[in-house]
Amino acid sequence: MPDISKAASPRENAEGMAIVGMSCRFPGSMGCEAYYQSLLGGADLFAPPPRERWSWCADDAVVVRRMGVLDDVFGFDNALFRLSPREAETMDPHQRLLLEEVWLAIEDAGYHPEIFARRSTGVFAAMYNQDFQFYTRAGDWDEISRMYLAMGGAHSIVPNRVSYVFDLHGPSEVVDTACSSALVALHRAVEAIRNGECEQAVVGGASLLLEPSRLVMLQDLGLLAIDGDCMPFDRDSGGQVLGEGVAAIIVKPLARARKDRDFVYAVIGGTGVNHQGARSGGLTRPSAAAQADLMRRTYARHRIDPETIRYVEAHGNGGSGDVSELLAFQDVLPAGTPVGSVKGNIGFLEAAGGLSQVIKVAMAMRHGVLPGTRSHRHLLEDEALSDEACRILQADTLLEALRGEGKQPFTVAVHAYGLGGCNAHVVLREPCSIARAGMTEAALPLLFSGEDVTQTAELVERFLLWLAEDPAVSLSDMAFTLATGRPARRHRLAIMASTPAEAATRCRAWLASDRAERAEGHPLDDIVRDWLAGGAPDWNLHLSGSRIGIPLNAWRRRHYPLPPLKGGASGEVPA
Repeated sequence: MPDISKAASPRENAEGMAIVGMSCRFPGSMGCEAYYQSLLGGADLFAPPPRERWSWCADDAVVVRRMGVLDDVFGFDNALFRLSPREAETMDPHQRLLLEEVWLAIEDAGYHPEIFARRSTGVFAAMYNQDFQFYTRAGDWDEISRMYLAMGGAHSIVPNRVSYVFDLHGPSEVVDTACSSALVALHRAVEAIRNGECEQAVVGGASLLLEPSRLVMLQDLGLLAIDGDCMPFDRDSGGQVLGEGVAAIIVKPLARARKDRDFVYAVIGGTGVNHQGARSGGLTRPSAAAQADLMRRTYARHRIDPETIRYVEAHGNGGSGDVSELLAFQDVLPAGTPVGSVKGNIGFLEAAGGLSQVIKVAMAMRHGVLPGTRSHRHLLEDEALSDEACRILQADTLLEALRGEGKQPFTVAVHAYGLGGCNAHVVLREPCSIARAGMTEAALPLLFSGEDVTQTAELVERFLLWLAEDPAVSLSDMAFTLATGRPARRHRLAIMASTPAEAATRCRAWLASDRAERAEGHPLDDIVRDWLAGGAPDWNLHLSGSRIGIPLNAWRRRHYPLPPLKGGASGEVPA
């Protein structure tokens, strides 16, 4: 195991922060790879509003035709998190889904939660949707269930539940700045690590539509596009399109990530937040001047040259704030800087929106292609806006085409502003490439362990399913991750193999055998024998791979719907 007893030094923190794990469920996709692939080609991921969730509402005033909808917001594996069915059913679905996404993000980073918790870890959860409060008041709960509702419905408990379930000991906070919440949460996490409050952090965001009153309110205010087509920065935009999403990312100092041999999706070069004060003349009216001021201060504080920004993943929700955002970019960034927005694909995800932006950019850095902005046709018009100031990236584009001269890392700005005037700005850059371990002729141990042979066999079976999806994965990376990222249980198995194909063959052979407690296939050296006998060798000294995500958890979700209302259906949208 790495040395996890010491906090990162100021020098280590100065290198920047690394995003080492990610997970998401967004409209039309579950998982970061599926999400990224769904954006390529400008996929339309909108669907009709989920009216089945509020079937009690006979007088349905919802007239918007489409929005960004999650397929299932009521499935939850309560047993995995040691929660009784009674407690699970009284939990806000925001809590339940964020717990699952945090688990998946930790797993994606190459760790089992038990290993991950050995470092001081902060949790910063972006949340402001309070739909579940309607059900805590109007739901037909029995007396026992009511005992749990104080914890199940409280916003403060969202990050606190994550910290408790995963045994994390750093700060545990809700961040609610409306639409900029996720990027402000990321800023708060970065600053907490820099200040020594924690060694690493989980940043999560969740926003679900559980009852229609807020949708109807936004619709009646004229803020939503009735046809459900989000058109960022377009002069013909009909308004915003509401969406749902839940996501989590793992952040730690870049220097520590290198020591831990983590996979780095992106490096956080700088973050900043501010409030616009009274500059715009209205509490909810975005201020271009305040956003420009935030950008300048962020770049100055982190010594970032605005000329190095090659792309901006903007808030760009198709509403009236699009003009202020472009004016801010025009004021600070070089003329012609490409700008895009993911909201044309999935809608406006409220508290989770900033993470949809960050994950889009991080996945683009991994794959080398930046998805274009869907449904933008004609740049919006404003007398103060120059046509040459910013160009909207409409087509999927190779990063190499945007990189410019020189060999500098591809650098991106991610921007958001909140309903009440809180702005956030984040700078991401692609990580320096690290030589990956290639094919090896030497046999390496793939280590599996469970409390008994049955549990070990389940891990091997899930490993085979994962390996079948990516048979070209590095054997060295697999061996290192399995050895250092998972706790060693009582029943232990070492599969010795020289290639991934051989690993799969020997795993299947062991499953078909008597499943004895032994290594399969090759003579063992003393280190593996020691581990099989219950020892704890330092695998960092013996294996050369890097950490990768190997999802070995078996999800056993149950359905936890919203409660019926007292006295039956109300027939009206709640006030």
